[in-house]
Amino acid sequence: MGKFDLNARVLAAIVQGHKRYWDDQKNDMYRYKRVYECRFWSGERMDPSQITVQTADGYGFIESYISSLFTKNPGVVVKNGLKGTGDIKKAQALANDFLIKQRSPIEDASRLALIYPNSYMKLFPREADNVYDRVDSVAVPPWQVIVDRDATRWKESRYVGHVYYMPLLQAKERFGNKDFNGISYKQYFDKFMEDKQEKSPDMVAGDGSDMFRYIEICEFYDFQNDMLYFWTPNWMGGEKFLDKTRIPFRNNNNEPIVPIVPVFFNRLPDKPMIGYSAMARVYDQLFEINLIRTFQANAVRKCARQYLVKAGSLDEDQMAQVVSGIDGLFIEIDEDNMDGIIKPIPHNPMPSEMEAYYRMVQDDKDQGSILAPFTRGEATRASATEIAALAAYTSTEIGRLARERDWVIEEIAKCYISILGLYIDEDNIRDLIQVDNEPMVITPDDLSEEFYVYAIDQASTPISETVRKREFIQSIPLLQSLGVPPDTLLKELVNSLGLPDYIVQETQQAIQAQQSQAAANIPMGEGAAVEIPPNAQETVQTSAQLQAPIGPANLSMPGARSV
Repeated sequence: MGKFDLNARVLAAIVQGHKRYWDDQKNDMYRYKRVYECRFWSGERMDPSQITVQTADGYGFIESYISSLFTKNPGVVVKNGLKGTGDIKKAQALANDFLIKQRSPIEDASRLALIYPNSYMKLFPREADNVYDRVDSVAVPPWQVIVDRDATRWKESRYVGHVYYMPLLQAKERFGNKDFNGISYKQYFDKFMEDKQEKSPDMVAGDGSDMFRYIEICEFYDFQNDMLYFWTPNWMGGEKFLDKTRIPFRNNNNEPIVPIVPVFFNRLPDKPMIGYSAMARVYDQLFEINLIRTFQANAVRKCARQYLVKAGSLDEDQMAQVVSGIDGLFIEIDEDNMDGIIKPIPHNPMPSEMEAYYRMVQDDKDQGSILAPFTRGEATRASATEIAALAAYTSTEIGRLARERDWVIEEIAKCYISILGLYIDEDNIRDLIQVDNEPMVITPDDLSEEFYVYAIDQASTPISETVRKREFIQSIPLLQSLGVPPDTLLKELVNSLGLPDYIVQETQQAIQAQQSQAAANIPMGEGAAVEIPPNAQETVQTSAQLQAPIGPANLSMPGARSV
């Protein structure tokens, strides 16, 4: 493959093209942000006398996916690669220890990927005494990451870049005491919030303060030339690189690794590296719902009781008495005919077409979400058969998203293992860790392998968890007839239902005690077979008669498959 010549001017052009691309979409991105944050009318030019109403449908639409996708802490199972090197037990223990701390960033990245076209997870170094804590992760919005949009898949990208702001003091420590042109921190949506923001800290601290000054950094990974570049427009006019070096992160085949993982839940079929926002799919319906609610709120407030009074029939004191609203009040007037003195102003009722249109818009929104109503907490009158069909349909859609989520978790684990191996090798650290209650020493060779990594929580949802538990309980008699040991069934049952572990230990002790007592009652010289009392062994079979599984839905079963 031919290599391109990358210099500072070419990289500057790439960064500018990236900014123009996302500037063109900024208005749409801000609309999606507002509807999720329940600030739908923020920034819109509205009549101050008009009342605005905004619903939480956008928030509920996104969070219904998040609550279904994340029922457990992320975790992985590590298997040996083709070379058979490395230690899978140590690698799996380290990867899961890291992932359990990254649940919040992974959820944040998933929210960003649903609200906006996509998002990214970035692993970055941090200061820590423990070498295993020197890597952390953060969710990154799509407008901060430069991607090769012409690539057909992530692995075939020619380059990946990350544009961010670095504090001026940190930049001087990292790149040397250069003559940087410090600037203020600029957020992506600043132009929509200029009137509402307070003064920036750098203005409060004074123009000469470096504490609140930043430089804009582009961290650019060039895969074709195997180079990592750092560039900023705030030094030398962007004519030179701040730093350039060979990409430091490598896999076991000595191929470069980028510490950035994309999060795509929807893609454009003809442009796989361009995402598609789930919020964009229902935004028109959310707009209409908020518009209808606002119209109804203003119409209700116009339904005040107002009256027409014949001129001259009531003086000022009599009008004041009428307005006071005193119960049982008598007012004397000098009129022979009382008809036509006071007449109420008629009000037009809310047209029935309004309610019909609102229901149509709600139906369109619900169809766009592809989730069954009960996942949003809505009660339905569907039969048991219909609910089962809807559950399967919902699990299919959530399962598709879960596959994307699992790929992200697996890539994060692989990237962490590779980076950690580099740190352990460079610092020559040999620390002890506990793996299955056994002390073990970690060496670079233990992590030197192209491991196969599989996410544990594959396609797991609250619905599939319930179905899986019920099917396991119903299959216990069959498993017993096939010769599965009762101890094994009991352990799986306790894990599945979330019961305390001491139940297994006490049951096993009870079985051993009954066996010992039965053996002690055998007369000497007799070879009769011992019949073990069935009380303890019937515990598992009795549990199979449960109507529905109990216990929390966030407990995993080692080796079990999701349904």
